[in-house]
Amino acid sequence: MAMPKSTSPWGPPPASYGTREPVQWSQAWQGALLTGVGAALLSSLPFLALGSFIWLTIAGAISVSMYQRRVPASVVRPGTGMRVGALSGVFAFAVTAILSTVLFATEGNELRQAFEEQMQVQIAKTPDPRSQEMMRQLIAKIGTPEGMATFFLWILVVIAVIFVLFSGLGGALGASRSARRRGLP
Repeated sequence: MAMPKSTSPWGPPPASYGTREPVQWSQAWQGALLTGVGAALLSSLPFLALGSFIWLTIAGAISVSMYQRRVPASVVRPGTGMRVGALSGVFAFAVTAILSTVLFATEGNELRQAFEEQMQVQIAKTPDPRSQEMMRQLIAKIGTPEGMATFFLWILVVIAVIFVLFSGLGGALGASRSARRRGLP
C-alpha cells in the first residue's frame, strides 16, 4: 500500500520522525555511573554544593556525550538523552543517599539538635501565635527518633526526584545539541 502524498507545503516528514531508537544500556551505564558519581561528589563538597543543579545538568549532558561516543551509529534524540541523563541522576542519588545515610547514622542526634535550634530561631521570629504552635508541634514530632527518620526519608525522596529530573534535563539538552551538530531534525 503506497503512502499518500503529503499535503504540507514543507513536504513529508523525515523518515526517522517519530521513531524511537532503543537505548543500549550496556553502553550507557558506564558513562552515567562516572558522571553521576562525579556530580554527587561535587555536590557533597561544602562550597561546590551551591552548584548542585548545575553539576547534575552537566552530568546528564556529559553522560549522553559519552554514550554517543560509545555508540556512534545511534541517533540520540532528546528523549533518549533524557533517559541516559536520568540514569546519571540515579547514580548520583545513590552515592548521595549512601553518604547522607552514613552521616545520619553517625551524627543523627547532632543533626536533630541543629534542626531544633534553627526551628526555635524561626519560632522567635514568627509573630503569628498559630504558626508558632504549628512549628512547636513539628519540632515535637521530629524530635523523636522515628520522626527524624521519617523526615530524613522524605528528604531523600525529594532529593531523588530533583537529581533524576535535573540530570534528565541535562541529557535532553546534550542530545538536542548533539543532534543539531549532526544536522538531524
